[in-house]
Amino acid sequence: MLRMLRVRTIVRPCSLFMAAALTLASPAAFALDPKPVTIRSELKEDAREAWDRAQALMRAKDYGAALVQFNRAYDLSKNPRVLFNVGICEKELHHYARAATRFEQELAEGEAQLTADEKAELKNAVDIVRRYVSTVAVSSNEPEATLYVDDYEIGKTPFMKPILVDVGPRKMTLKKDGYTPQTLNLDVVAGQPGKADFTIEEAVKKGLVHITVNGAPNAIVWMDGTEMGPAPFHGKVLAGLHTFEARAIGFATATQTSTVAYHQEHNIVMTMSLERHSSRVAVDALPAGAMIEIDGKVVGSTHWEGNLPTGGHQLIVKKPGYQVFSQELALQDDQVRNVRATLIEERSSTWVWWTAGTLAVIGAGAVVSYFVFRPSDPQPYIGTLPPGTQTAGFHWR
Repeated sequence: MLRMLRVRTIVRPCSLFMAAALTLASPAAFALDPKPVTIRSELKEDAREAWDRAQALMRAKDYGAALVQFNRAYDLSKNPRVLFNVGICEKELHHYARAATRFEQELAEGEAQLTADEKAELKNAVDIVRRYVSTVAVSSNEPEATLYVDDYEIGKTPFMKPILVDVGPRKMTLKKDGYTPQTLNLDVVAGQPGKADFTIEEAVKKGLVHITVNGAPNAIVWMDGTEMGPAPFHGKVLAGLHTFEARAIGFATATQTSTVAYHQEHNIVMTMSLERHSSRVAVDALPAGAMIEIDGKVVGSTHWEGNLPTGGHQLIVKKPGYQVFSQELALQDDQVRNVRATLIEERSSTWVWWTAGTLAVIGAGAVVSYFVFRPSDPQPYIGTLPPGTQTAGFHWR
């Protein structure tokens, strides 16, 4: 059975020297001696009010409520002597590891303030509650993760030494924002150190990506159309298929598609080249020997091939005796354009005049023939029927 520890209420124990002095002193001198220093007298008003409420709750054996008030008194005053009663409340609630932690905290913080008797009392209290606790070495794959034992917060990883844990079945949970909590159930045995190894995973699966860009200073890295920042880029991205781009003014965009695996590192190197605004054009002219002009400049004959800046250009192909071939070229970046220019032969002007003369002669002959062979006007024909005679079947109009 755990022995009940004495609760500090008011008076700090007097030293033997002071006790002897008080015994030898006259009644008048005794009346002038200062009163013993109490914990309550060391507290300011707000902390003193919490202390008084805690004392009343302790007398009522409401240790949970008293613990809240004693903790408040300590938070307001930072007086380490308050921690003894905090530890007593924890012990009465069967939180032996927490009680031991509070007693040891008072010893550490009150080294210069506590009396020898108080220190001895604290060491005795620690020895008593440690019979009911053991140690557990805690490791984690993630720093700054919060450890809970039976839903009570212990601290953050990494832990420099094993933690104190009450004996018996314990639920230990490690939590961190952005990660899936992990819970381990551990049977803690008195006198047998335990071990808890945690491996927590990100709630959203990510992989670590390193992107290096060569060829262009001040390149910006983009992922799936979202700007990620200047190169080089190092950071975690969602696991899965992504399209990475490197963009810089005056340089052609470099693109690479890659699958990022969860919890793995990926090294991506992209090389950028100066941006080109040109196209490739090839011109074939028929017949052979036809002269090729682009934008008013002769560039070759029969066949020409070369690069032209992006935009509009005028192509002319010509050869004596043939009609001129003209075409507007609208070129886009990196376009390949093939043009076949076939010239049409011009017709002779002699043939045109001969044809026109022939038509004129034929036209004149036709006119003459009409007048030569046109019959003369016929003479009136005098009929034999007397005037007024009607013939059957005929009607005068």
